[in-house]
Amino acid sequence: MLLKTKGIRFLLAACLMEAFCFQQSCSAQIESIDLRPALPTVAGSKDSQREGKALSFENFLKAVDKNYPKLLSADAERKISSAKRLEKSGAFDPTLNHLSEYLRVQDTFTPGKAKEAVHNESRLDLLTRSGIKVFTGMRLNPNDTKTPFVPTGKAGEYYAGMSVPLLRGLRINEKSAAEQQAKLGEPLAANIYGSTRLEVLLKAAATYWEWVGARARINVAQNLLSLAEIRVTQVKGRVEKGDSAALEIAESEQEIQRRQATLIKTERELQKASISLSVFLWDENGEPRKLPAKEEMPELGPEPRNLSETEWLEGRKFALELRPELKRIRLEKEQARIDLRLAENQILPAMDAYFLQGADTGPQGIGPVVRAGMNVSMPLRQRSARGLAEAARLKIQKLNFDEKAEKLRIQTEVDDTVSAMNAAYERYSATKQEVKKALEVEVGERKRFAAGDSTVFLVNQRERTTAEAKMRLLEIHVEYLQALAAFRAVSGRI
Repeated sequence: MLLKTKGIRFLLAACLMEAFCFQQSCSAQIESIDLRPALPTVAGSKDSQREGKALSFENFLKAVDKNYPKLLSADAERKISSAKRLEKSGAFDPTLNHLSEYLRVQDTFTPGKAKEAVHNESRLDLLTRSGIKVFTGMRLNPNDTKTPFVPTGKAGEYYAGMSVPLLRGLRINEKSAAEQQAKLGEPLAANIYGSTRLEVLLKAAATYWEWVGARARINVAQNLLSLAEIRVTQVKGRVEKGDSAALEIAESEQEIQRRQATLIKTERELQKASISLSVFLWDENGEPRKLPAKEEMPELGPEPRNLSETEWLEGRKFALELRPELKRIRLEKEQARIDLRLAENQILPAMDAYFLQGADTGPQGIGPVVRAGMNVSMPLRQRSARGLAEAARLKIQKLNFDEKAEKLRIQTEVDDTVSAMNAAYERYSATKQEVKKALEVEVGERKRFAAGDSTVFLVNQRERTTAEAKMRLLEIHVEYLQALAAFRAVSGRI
């Protein structure tokens, strides 16, 4: 009887020691719930070495921004606009024209008699953006009698002059308007690229945090499985001593299989997230980049916090200043105004004054030569130009409406992400307390089990409840970080 009492006391002491160990372990888990932002690490420390290997969020975004093929394609499209601007500027390049011609024609003064003629003419034209054309040149037509060309002295005629549009084409014309449009096309293409970039980075950021969160969920599932594996050994020992029914071994082993399936599911989620993330990761050589190993993956952070009203209003302000959609609309309005100015100018009659002065040199030359005149053209109805002007006015009106709608849409995007962040923070705080209470209940149930006042079923249930709460806490943390990335994106600061 004395031996039996001592055995019971020894078994009770062992159980209490087991409960104490589990309590210490769970207390450590409770303390670890406080996910504080990572502090700066000292170079050369283990934490800094791990951080160097880990794919941090900022480094990930930089890699996507620099090497992602879709963004490189959009950037190439942006560079095409520079080539188009260069093309339109070519309309104002100097033009050199030269003609050398030999003719055998009939002599005007002697019908039926052939006359040979030589004609050479070179001219350099320069069209300015104001519409004024400046030119200089020479002609050589040294013939004694009249030919199809105006004769010159033996040494040729040299001249310079200009043509000035007095109404239509002055200051703005089709070529200068096309160049102005092409110049605006460069920042316009840059903002189209900016919209594509924001879209890509926002999607990449959401995928990144899903990937990191999947790794964190594996840790929870692995810890839960480890508890079950430890317990089955303990239960077998108790069954051998006659303190528990043999059925509890089967129940413990069943729990291992259930938790093993959960672990496999979380590992599949990580594989899926890794495959999605690999789409965005490329190196400088245009080759897919290898993802870090599970052991080198970063942690979730920073910890959720409530966004202040000041930060919210600041996000709205930055969004209206930085979002490429609004800049694109402003540039399109500038292009429409150029179309309007050109169309209004085209309504005016064409009146071009020209003046040329030169010298006819050599034998048979007459010395100074002058040409001056006016060329007038005036369509009677101008329906084409009036239609273009009305279309430009309506486009400006449309873009004004688009700008108002886009501003409201952008502001609502900022408001929505702020609401998502603050809601995630509140849910995170509540779920964090749920995890803490679940751990306390779990530890208490484990103490009762050690004292023989509970069952394996209840302990397993308490552990699963705690693990489910931890999983929810991680999911909420991921949602918060995704909302934080979205807030940076919609405010134009990503």
